[in-house]
Amino acid sequence: MEEINRNPYILPNVSLLVNIKCNLMADKRKSGLYAKRSENFPNYYCENQRKYLIVLTGPTWELPAILGPHLSMSRIPQLYYGHFHPLLSVHEQFSDLYQMPPKDTSLPLAMVSLVVYFRWNWVGAIISDEDHGIQFLSELREEMQRNIVCLAFVSIITNDEVSYNKMHINYYKQIMMSSAKVVIVYGDKDSPIHLNFILWKSVKINRIWISMSQFDRITVFGDFLLDSFHGTLIFSHQISEMSGFKQFMQTVHPSNYSNEISFSRLWWIYFNCSLSSSNCKRLKNCSTTNLFEWLFKHEFGMSMSDSSYNLYNAVYAVAHSLHEMLLQQVDLWLQNTGKGLEVDTKQNIQFVNPAGDLVNMNQKAKQDTKYDIFYITDFKQYCGIKVKIGEFSGHFPNDQQLYISDEMIEWATDFR
Repeated sequence: MEEINRNPYILPNVSLLVNIKCNLMADKRKSGLYAKRSENFPNYYCENQRKYLIVLTGPTWELPAILGPHLSMSRIPQLYYGHFHPLLSVHEQFSDLYQMPPKDTSLPLAMVSLVVYFRWNWVGAIISDEDHGIQFLSELREEMQRNIVCLAFVSIITNDEVSYNKMHINYYKQIMMSSAKVVIVYGDKDSPIHLNFILWKSVKINRIWISMSQFDRITVFGDFLLDSFHGTLIFSHQISEMSGFKQFMQTVHPSNYSNEISFSRLWWIYFNCSLSSSNCKRLKNCSTTNLFEWLFKHEFGMSMSDSSYNLYNAVYAVAHSLHEMLLQQVDLWLQNTGKGLEVDTKQNIQFVNPAGDLVNMNQKAKQDTKYDIFYITDFKQYCGIKVKIGEFSGHFPNDQQLYISDEMIEWATDFR
């Protein structure tokens, strides 16, 4: 938003403002479905309040699913920036919702291509029990049969808490009794799958995990969620380097963003600050250390996550959409000072973001995703490595879709 507000070529003489809502999901669980009449629904506006032009939701898909019907009633469009979810594409339910993330149409093929490259032909799978998990499993089976790769076992992890408590021992036995040393992991980042890996931390299940960026996560103990002696292979949407990102990280501090929840959370987690009891935004007893110094000291990566990149593009999509509409509705804007302006997410907006990537808001016109392939592993507490070892692109002919750097693998693992 700072970039956009400084840019004289996008929304000149107009500033974007944001109102961040904290812990909506937790509040929803506490209050249940029956809110008092005097309480406003999240993101609703009263007669004397100014209406939000658009709402950005994420990173979990449950939030837009819950808010969707309420926002549709008031014709407020929402842009979802988490990981793609098929449910949110049902137009009858979410007519004013747009998903920023690309659909992972090439992921089963990309993973099987990697398996074939390393000549692994006996592979297990751990899948979340959701529509998109079952769809992924179906496509994965097809690609495996086409490439003569055998599926040793499939663990479909239930989302029901009671059932999960009964079954989690069986999930462990299934993977330990199988002779498959390579296991594909697919599911929502907040599904019970991540509980499996937290429980398995102490027993050190030595498998080669193949997964996607949702599970490229650092735990509270400072190590990777998918920990393995043999390391983990992660598929992540290809993201170009942000020219101003490093400079932003060098100067960022909660004192510069007094209303921002996310920065307060970072300092609370990493710098032993204490949160005020009145709200989740104010910090007490805080270090003056800036985040970049801490990241440099701990040698963390300086790249955006997929969700962060989707959010970055979502804000630019709002800016470009408003810019186009203002050019078409100058008279309306002058007369009503913006009060009559409504964002139309059905506009065919496409633009090149500051990283040089083309962002196309026409979901039907989106092409196959390009993936970067990373090797990650822990080798001592608070210390691990994440190395890009290859790429996959569905754009290219079959024999050119996968590129693997043997030199980078040998450098990262000390063997080929």
